Amino acid sequence: MSDIDNEGQVAGRRPSLVERAAQALSNQAGDAASTTPARKQPSKPMAAPRMPALPKIDEAVEAEAQKAGKFVHLNLDALTARHVLTPRGERSRMAEEYRSIKRPLLQYARASFKKPELKGNLIMVTSAIPGEGKTFTTVNLAMSIAKERDLNVLLIDADLSRPSLASRLGIEESLGLTDLLEDPSLDVSQVLQRTNIRNLSLITAGRPHTMGTELLASRRAETVINELARRYPDRIILFDTSPIQATNEGGALASEVGQVILIVEAERTTEMEIKGALEMLSVCPNVMLLLNKTKTRFGRYYGTYYGTYYGQDAEQA
Repeated sequence: MSDIDNEGQVAGRRPSLVERAAQALSNQAGDAASTTPARKQPSKPMAAPRMPALPKIDEAVEAEAQKAGKFVHLNLDALTARHVLTPRGERSRMAEEYRSIKRPLLQYARASFKKPELKGNLIMVTSAIPGEGKTFTTVNLAMSIAKERDLNVLLIDADLSRPSLASRLGIEESLGLTDLLEDPSLDVSQVLQRTNIRNLSLITAGRPHTMGTELLASRRAETVINELARRYPDRIILFDTSPIQATNEGGALASEVGQVILIVEAERTTEMEIKGALEMLSVCPNVMLLLNKTKTRFGRYYGTYYGTYYGQDAEQA
Protein backbone atom coordinates (compact mmCIF):
# COMPACT_ATOMS: atom_id res chain seq x y z
CA MET A 1 0.00 0.00 0.00
CA SER A 2 1.37 3.44 -0.87
CA ASP A 3 2.13 5.86 1.92
CA ILE A 4 1.04 9.46 2.26
CA ASP A 5 3.84 11.85 3.12
CA ASN A 6 3.48 14.84 5.42
CA GLU A 7 2.58 17.06 2.46
CA GLY A 8 -0.47 14.86 1.75
CA GLN A 9 1.01 13.26 -1.42
CA VAL A 10 1.19 9.59 -2.23
CA ALA A 11 4.76 8.35 -2.44
CA GLY A 12 5.98 5.29 -4.32
CA ARG A 13 8.55 4.45 -1.67
CA ARG A 14 8.01 4.57 2.07
CA PRO A 15 10.42 7.20 3.45
CA SER A 16 12.39 6.23 6.50
CA LEU A 17 11.86 7.82 9.90
CA VAL A 18 15.10 9.75 9.43
CA GLU A 19 13.94 11.09 6.05
CA ARG A 20 10.56 12.04 7.54
CA ALA A 21 12.21 13.80 10.43
CA ALA A 22 14.58 15.65 8.11
CA GLN A 23 11.64 16.75 5.92
CA ALA A 24 9.65 17.89 8.96
CA LEU A 25 12.62 19.79 10.32
CA SER A 26 13.19 21.55 6.98
CA ASN A 27 9.51 22.53 6.87
CA GLN A 28 9.94 24.51 10.09
CA ALA A 29 11.72 27.31 8.24
CA GLY A 30 8.86 27.58 5.75
CA ASP A 31 6.26 27.64 8.50
CA ALA A 32 8.14 30.32 10.42
CA ALA A 33 8.45 32.47 7.29
CA SER A 34 4.78 32.18 6.35
CA THR A 35 3.10 35.51 5.71
CA THR A 36 -0.39 34.15 6.15
CA PRO A 37 -2.08 36.50 8.61
CA ALA A 38 -3.35 34.99 11.82
CA ARG A 39 -7.04 35.11 12.40
CA LYS A 40 -8.10 38.01 14.53
CA GLN A 41 -8.83 36.93 18.07
CA PRO A 42 -12.19 37.97 19.52
CA SER A 43 -11.94 40.77 22.04
CA LYS A 44 -14.02 38.87 24.56
CA PRO A 45 -13.54 35.12 24.16
CA MET A 46 -16.34 32.92 25.33
CA ALA A 47 -15.78 31.40 28.71
CA ALA A 48 -15.19 27.65 28.62
CA PRO A 49 -17.70 25.52 30.47
CA ARG A 50 -16.69 25.05 34.04
CA MET A 51 -15.45 21.57 34.82
CA PRO A 52 -16.75 19.87 37.94
CA ALA A 53 -14.33 19.51 40.82
CA LEU A 54 -12.81 16.13 41.50
CA PRO A 55 -14.52 14.13 44.23
CA LYS A 56 -13.05 15.06 47.57
CA ILE A 57 -11.14 12.22 49.20
CA ASP A 58 -11.98 11.56 52.81
CA GLU A 59 -9.22 13.16 54.88
CA ALA A 60 -8.87 10.20 57.23
CA VAL A 61 -8.49 7.78 54.33
CA GLU A 62 -5.99 10.06 52.63
CA ALA A 63 -3.96 10.46 55.82
CA GLU A 64 -3.81 6.70 56.33
CA ALA A 65 -2.81 6.13 52.71
CA GLN A 66 -0.07 8.75 52.97
CA LYS A 67 1.21 7.15 56.17
CA ALA A 68 1.41 3.80 54.39
CA GLY A 69 3.27 5.41 51.51
CA LYS A 70 0.64 4.35 49.00
CA PHE A 71 -1.02 7.66 48.21
CA VAL A 72 0.31 10.96 46.92
CA HIS A 73 -1.70 14.12 46.37
CA LEU A 74 -0.95 16.02 43.16
CA ASN A 75 -1.58 19.76 43.18
CA LEU A 76 -3.67 20.20 40.04
CA ASP A 77 -3.46 23.99 40.07
CA ALA A 78 0.34 23.87 40.25
CA LEU A 79 0.47 21.30 37.46
CA THR A 80 -1.75 23.45 35.26
CA ALA A 81 0.59 26.39 35.84
CA ARG A 82 3.44 24.19 34.59
CA HIS A 83 1.48 23.41 31.41
CA VAL A 84 0.66 19.87 32.47
CA LEU A 85 -2.67 18.43 31.36
CA THR A 86 -5.05 17.63 34.22
CA PRO A 87 -8.62 16.29 34.48
CA ARG A 88 -9.77 19.83 35.16
CA GLY A 89 -8.04 21.25 32.11
CA GLU A 90 -10.03 23.04 29.45
CA ARG A 91 -10.09 21.92 25.84
CA SER A 92 -6.89 23.07 24.19
CA ARG A 93 -4.68 22.50 21.19
CA MET A 94 -2.14 20.67 23.32
CA ALA A 95 -4.80 18.33 24.70
CA GLU A 96 -5.90 17.52 21.15
CA GLU A 97 -2.32 16.85 20.09
CA TYR A 98 -1.84 14.35 22.89
CA ARG A 99 -5.06 12.65 21.84
CA SER A 100 -3.49 12.20 18.42
CA ILE A 101 -0.28 10.88 19.94
CA LYS A 102 -1.94 8.33 22.20
CA ARG A 103 -4.41 6.88 19.71
CA PRO A 104 -2.03 4.60 17.72
CA LEU A 105 -0.27 3.64 20.95
CA LEU A 106 -3.52 2.56 22.55
CA GLN A 107 -4.66 0.76 19.42
CA TYR A 108 -1.55 -1.43 19.52
CA ALA A 109 -1.78 -1.80 23.31
CA ARG A 110 -5.38 -3.00 23.16
CA ALA A 111 -4.47 -5.49 20.43
CA SER A 112 -1.71 -6.84 22.65
CA PHE A 113 -4.12 -7.44 25.54
CA LYS A 114 -5.13 -10.54 23.59
CA LYS A 115 -1.48 -11.29 22.81
CA PRO A 116 0.51 -10.49 25.97
CA GLU A 117 3.76 -11.52 24.32
CA LEU A 118 3.60 -8.31 22.22
CA LYS A 119 3.92 -6.21 25.40
CA GLY A 120 2.09 -3.39 23.68
CA ASN A 121 0.94 -1.93 27.00
CA LEU A 122 4.59 -1.39 28.01
CA ILE A 123 5.66 1.93 26.48
CA MET A 124 9.07 3.53 26.89
CA VAL A 125 9.62 7.25 26.26
CA THR A 126 13.14 8.44 25.50
CA SER A 127 14.98 11.08 23.47
CA ALA A 128 18.13 11.13 21.41
CA ILE A 129 19.84 13.74 23.58
CA PRO A 130 19.02 15.58 26.84
CA GLY A 131 16.71 18.57 26.92
CA GLU A 132 14.24 17.55 24.20
CA GLY A 133 11.16 17.51 26.43
CA LYS A 134 11.12 13.81 27.28
CA THR A 135 9.70 13.97 30.81
CA PHE A 136 7.26 16.75 29.91
CA THR A 137 5.95 14.58 27.09
CA THR A 138 5.74 11.45 29.26
CA VAL A 139 3.78 13.20 32.01
CA ASN A 140 1.30 14.78 29.61
CA LEU A 141 0.85 11.53 27.71
CA ALA A 142 0.10 9.77 31.01
CA MET A 143 -2.44 12.46 31.91
CA SER A 144 -4.12 12.11 28.53
CA ILE A 145 -4.32 8.31 28.74
CA ALA A 146 -5.72 8.59 32.28
CA LYS A 147 -8.81 10.21 30.75
CA GLU A 148 -9.68 6.97 28.96
CA ARG A 149 -12.79 5.28 30.36
CA ASP A 150 -11.46 1.73 30.43
CA LEU A 151 -7.72 2.05 31.06
CA ASN A 152 -5.41 2.75 33.96
CA VAL A 153 -1.94 4.29 33.69
CA LEU A 154 1.16 3.49 35.69
CA LEU A 155 3.85 6.15 35.23
CA ILE A 156 7.36 4.96 36.16
CA ASP A 157 10.50 7.08 36.46
CA ALA A 158 13.14 4.82 34.89
CA ASP A 159 15.65 7.63 34.33
CA LEU A 160 17.86 6.38 37.14
CA SER A 161 20.77 8.66 36.26
CA ARG A 162 18.81 11.92 36.47
CA PRO A 163 15.31 11.23 37.80
CA SER A 164 12.95 14.18 37.46
CA LEU A 165 9.42 12.79 37.56
CA ALA A 166 8.88 13.55 41.25
CA SER A 167 10.06 17.14 40.94
CA ARG A 168 8.02 17.61 37.77
CA LEU A 169 4.89 16.52 39.64
CA GLY A 170 5.78 18.50 42.76
CA ILE A 171 6.09 15.48 45.05
CA GLU A 172 8.86 13.95 47.14
CA GLU A 173 10.90 10.91 46.20
CA SER A 174 10.10 7.74 48.13
CA LEU A 175 10.65 4.02 47.76
CA GLY A 176 10.80 3.49 44.03
CA LEU A 177 12.15 1.56 41.09
CA THR A 178 15.76 1.20 42.26
CA ASP A 179 14.58 -0.13 45.63
CA LEU A 180 12.24 -2.59 43.91
CA LEU A 181 14.97 -3.86 41.59
CA GLU A 182 17.60 -4.16 44.31
CA ASP A 183 15.48 -5.77 47.00
CA PRO A 184 13.76 -9.03 45.97
CA SER A 185 11.71 -8.93 49.17
CA LEU A 186 9.88 -5.81 47.99
CA ASP A 187 6.62 -6.18 46.09
CA VAL A 188 5.34 -3.83 43.41
CA SER A 189 2.49 -2.80 45.69
CA GLN A 190 5.01 -1.44 48.22
CA VAL A 191 6.41 1.16 45.82
CA LEU A 192 3.31 1.91 43.75
CA GLN A 193 1.56 5.16 44.75
CA ARG A 194 -2.04 6.00 43.97
CA THR A 195 -2.88 9.60 43.16
CA ASN A 196 -5.92 11.85 43.38
CA ILE A 197 -6.19 11.62 39.59
CA ARG A 198 -8.47 8.76 38.69
CA ASN A 199 -6.74 5.98 36.75
CA LEU A 200 -3.21 7.31 37.42
CA SER A 201 -0.58 5.65 39.63
CA LEU A 202 3.14 6.33 40.03
CA ILE A 203 6.42 4.63 40.78
CA THR A 204 9.22 7.14 41.35
CA ALA A 205 12.89 6.40 40.67
CA GLY A 206 13.71 5.74 44.31
CA ARG A 207 17.08 6.37 45.89
CA PRO A 208 19.96 7.33 43.57
CA HIS A 209 21.98 4.45 42.15
CA THR A 210 25.26 4.47 40.22
CA MET A 211 24.54 1.21 38.39
CA GLY A 212 21.20 1.99 36.78
CA THR A 213 22.04 0.23 33.53
CA GLU A 214 22.93 -2.99 35.33
CA LEU A 215 19.72 -2.82 37.37
CA LEU A 216 17.56 -2.37 34.28
CA ALA A 217 19.38 -5.16 32.44
CA SER A 218 19.08 -7.62 35.33
CA ARG A 219 16.87 -10.69 35.57
CA ARG A 220 15.14 -9.00 38.47
CA ALA A 221 14.11 -6.14 36.15
CA GLU A 222 12.78 -8.61 33.59
CA THR A 223 10.80 -10.36 36.32
CA VAL A 224 9.38 -7.09 37.67
CA ILE A 225 8.38 -5.81 34.22
CA ASN A 226 6.71 -9.10 33.34
CA GLU A 227 4.90 -9.00 36.68
CA LEU A 228 3.67 -5.47 35.96
CA ALA A 229 2.32 -6.53 32.59
CA ARG A 230 0.70 -9.68 34.00
CA ARG A 231 -0.76 -8.21 37.19
CA TYR A 232 -2.28 -5.17 35.52
CA PRO A 233 -3.55 -6.38 32.11
CA ASP A 234 -5.76 -3.29 31.66
CA ARG A 235 -2.99 -0.88 32.55
CA ILE A 236 -0.78 1.15 30.24
CA ILE A 237 2.70 1.34 31.75
CA LEU A 238 4.81 4.34 30.73
CA PHE A 239 8.56 4.36 31.42
CA ASP A 240 10.30 7.74 31.43
CA THR A 241 13.89 6.75 30.62
CA SER A 242 17.19 8.54 30.19
CA PRO A 243 18.18 9.97 26.78
CA ILE A 244 19.26 7.02 24.68
CA GLN A 245 22.64 8.50 23.73
CA ALA A 246 23.42 9.85 27.19
CA THR A 247 23.41 6.53 29.07
CA ASN A 248 22.83 2.86 28.31
CA GLU A 249 19.79 2.64 30.60
CA GLY A 250 17.26 3.17 27.82
CA GLY A 251 18.92 0.57 25.62
CA ALA A 252 18.71 -1.97 28.43
CA LEU A 253 14.99 -1.33 28.87
CA ALA A 254 14.06 -1.16 25.17
CA SER A 255 14.19 -4.93 24.77
CA GLU A 256 11.61 -5.38 27.55
CA VAL A 257 8.86 -3.12 26.15
CA GLY A 258 6.53 -3.39 23.19
CA GLN A 259 6.56 0.25 22.08
CA VAL A 260 9.06 3.11 22.18
CA ILE A 261 8.50 6.83 21.65
CA LEU A 262 11.62 8.69 20.51
CA ILE A 263 11.43 12.45 21.14
CA VAL A 264 13.13 14.61 18.51
CA GLU A 265 13.41 18.35 19.01
CA ALA A 266 12.72 20.47 15.95
CA GLU A 267 15.66 22.54 14.66
CA ARG A 268 18.03 20.92 17.16
CA THR A 269 18.36 17.13 16.86
CA THR A 270 20.65 16.17 13.97
CA GLU A 271 20.10 13.39 11.45
CA MET A 272 23.17 11.60 12.80
CA GLU A 273 21.73 11.68 16.33
CA ILE A 274 18.41 10.30 15.08
CA LYS A 275 20.15 7.49 13.20
CA GLY A 276 22.23 6.61 16.25
CA ALA A 277 19.18 6.59 18.51
CA LEU A 278 17.17 4.40 16.14
CA GLU A 279 20.02 1.93 15.90
CA MET A 280 20.17 1.63 19.69
CA LEU A 281 16.39 1.16 19.83
CA SER A 282 16.25 -1.47 17.09
CA VAL A 283 15.73 -4.20 19.72
CA CYS A 284 12.14 -2.95 20.05
CA PRO A 285 9.87 -3.85 17.11
CA ASN A 286 7.82 -0.62 17.29
CA VAL A 287 9.36 2.83 17.49
CA MET A 288 7.33 6.01 17.13
CA LEU A 289 9.06 9.27 16.27
CA LEU A 290 7.64 12.39 17.91
CA LEU A 291 8.74 15.80 16.69
CA ASN A 292 8.60 18.19 19.63
CA LYS A 293 8.65 21.99 19.94
CA THR A 294 7.63 22.68 16.37
CA LYS A 295 6.98 26.33 15.65
CA THR A 296 3.65 27.41 14.23
CA ARG A 297 2.99 30.54 12.19
CA PHE A 298 1.72 32.13 15.39
CA GLY A 299 5.17 31.84 16.94
CA ARG A 300 4.21 29.39 19.68
CA TYR A 301 5.66 25.99 20.36
CA TYR A 302 3.66 22.84 20.75
CA GLY A 303 4.58 19.21 21.19
CA THR A 304 3.45 17.87 17.83
CA TYR A 305 2.94 14.26 16.85
CA TYR A 306 4.93 13.22 13.84
CA GLY A 307 6.08 9.79 12.83
CA THR A 308 5.04 6.24 12.38
CA TYR A 309 5.80 2.80 13.59
CA TYR A 310 9.16 1.36 12.68
CA GLY A 311 9.14 -2.41 12.54
CA GLN A 312 7.70 -5.47 10.89
CA ASP A 313 4.78 -5.96 13.28
CA ALA A 314 3.54 -2.41 12.73
CA GLU A 315 3.94 -2.63 8.96
CA GLN A 316 1.55 -5.56 8.95
CA ALA A 317 -0.98 -3.93 11.28
